[in-house]
Amino acid sequence: MGNLFNMASTVEDIFSLLQEPYALPAVYSIAALSILYLLYLWVLPKPIPGIPYDESARRNLLGNLPEIREYVRKTGRLRPWITSHPARLNSALTQVWLGPFQKPALILADFQETQDMLLRRGKEFDRSKRSYDIFRGIIEYHHISMSSTDPRFKGNKELVRDLMTPGFLNEVSAPQIYAKTMTLIELWALKFRLAGGHPFEAKEDLSDAAIDMINAAAFGLDESMSTVKSQLDALTALSGQKFSASADGSVEFPRVPQKPEITAIRALGTHLGEQSHSTNPKFKHYYKLLFHPTFTNDIALKDKLIHDEIEKALVRLQGEEGETRSAMDHIIQREINSAAKGGRTPSFHSRRVYDELFGYFLGGHETSSTALYWIVKNLADYPETQEKLRSALRSAYAVAYKEGRQPSVTEITKNAVPYLDAVIEESLRINSPFPLTTRQAKVDTILLGRKIPKDTMVFLTWDGPDFKSPGIPVEEDMRSERSRQKYLIGHWDPTDVHLFKPERWLKVDEDGKEVYDSQSGPILAFGLGPRGCFGKRLAYLELRTVLALLVWNFQFNVPPGELGSRSVYDSFTTAPLNCYVALSKADKRL
Repeated sequence: MGNLFNMASTVEDIFSLLQEPYALPAVYSIAALSILYLLYLWVLPKPIPGIPYDESARRNLLGNLPEIREYVRKTGRLRPWITSHPARLNSALTQVWLGPFQKPALILADFQETQDMLLRRGKEFDRSKRSYDIFRGIIEYHHISMSSTDPRFKGNKELVRDLMTPGFLNEVSAPQIYAKTMTLIELWALKFRLAGGHPFEAKEDLSDAAIDMINAAAFGLDESMSTVKSQLDALTALSGQKFSASADGSVEFPRVPQKPEITAIRALGTHLGEQSHSTNPKFKHYYKLLFHPTFTNDIALKDKLIHDEIEKALVRLQGEEGETRSAMDHIIQREINSAAKGGRTPSFHSRRVYDELFGYFLGGHETSSTALYWIVKNLADYPETQEKLRSALRSAYAVAYKEGRQPSVTEITKNAVPYLDAVIEESLRINSPFPLTTRQAKVDTILLGRKIPKDTMVFLTWDGPDFKSPGIPVEEDMRSERSRQKYLIGHWDPTDVHLFKPERWLKVDEDGKEVYDSQSGPILAFGLGPRGCFGKRLAYLELRTVLALLVWNFQFNVPPGELGSRSVYDSFTTAPLNCYVALSKADKRL
């Protein structure tokens, strides 16, 4: 009874207090603050149970975004923040929040699980919405912008199916790549002579050469559209002039303006790079459409180039020759066949055809040019590797070396040079043009023993643990059964995984012969599985051809000071800030 009387007394006291004039406003204020606090707790980032995260981000309405913005402000880069996150938390699987009111995104830094996801878990994980947002602004009707279940996806892949077959690559693409590389060799031989041995900037030349190669392979463009040939002709006309070195020791050569169409497609490639390291690529694309008139003009110029080249190809293919000399010719022929089979009129100027062609160009240019930048730098920075490669090439192309000539396109494509492949692969491992990709869970699923909700985005990284540094330990019983049973690729030695060492890709076969082994250890420069890089074979063909001919003709020396810096920036790919070459002749007979 005493407790009841005390309770009543307390209630009466409260009731009395509520009669005071200041009471109700105070109650309202407390209620409002309580509601705001509850709302604050409700909108705070919600972690997926069992997966490590930054506690400071979980307590911030913006998640990890403030830290990311500060990192980008200081470094100008986003990708290293993502790829280093698992190592910072010492977990192969971590989670982050990329903005307010967003579900967590995961970061996976484990080759075994990444391989399993890309090769065998396509029904659970597909390309992410972020990936689609990056590409759809430029190539909405390309297969890279479509989910694997999109009814258009299979038809688009069918359209370009044969472009990566050995027959098409060796017979159609290889001669184009070889011819453009020889023009680059001629340009650099002239620059070497005019520079008097001083270094010069190589990035624009390599990018121009990559554009020429992919333009020829994609559209069959003739020499009048060759950027490197234009630079060569202009510099030849100035070959009587003297070019002096600047304060940093380099020689700067004048450049002639590019064709407007080439300038436009390069600008679109740059835009794609801006999209890829934006936290909101869709917004960034629409902003540029609205407020940058030159951007819409670039799109129009690109479409006009494709339109005009298709019209030329139709005339050529219907003529007496009728031979396929480019990817565009092949796509046109497939569209003709498909239309005839379906009883319809061919659609040569559809968005599907335009975007598949331009996507072929983008993939072939950006990846290859960035890989070439790093290969050229690695040749200079690792002279023992360069000399060993040159010796291997002279042995493989012994007849060409004996005759004091260039190896032919047939010799390059037909003769296996294990150390050549090893140098390319090691450069791609150490300096991958794409250090990460994304996937999105299509269903509720399990990853490393944790329940992953549908629509969760996963960053897959290959610029850290397992690839360039020792792996982060994972308990085997946390892995899926398929992952444990089908792990077929070797592991890198953790004591030297950080070193540039092409020899790690070589082994001795049962006949005692040294061979290149692509399964030596983890690498994902071109992804894996059904959604891996479509142009992988074309990229390797280009890299083999260019690297073989560059090393055949030139000795690459280390440029002085900052010219040899390995500083990096992120665009569509991850590229070196500087790419200068200091050349000397590798063979005085050439």
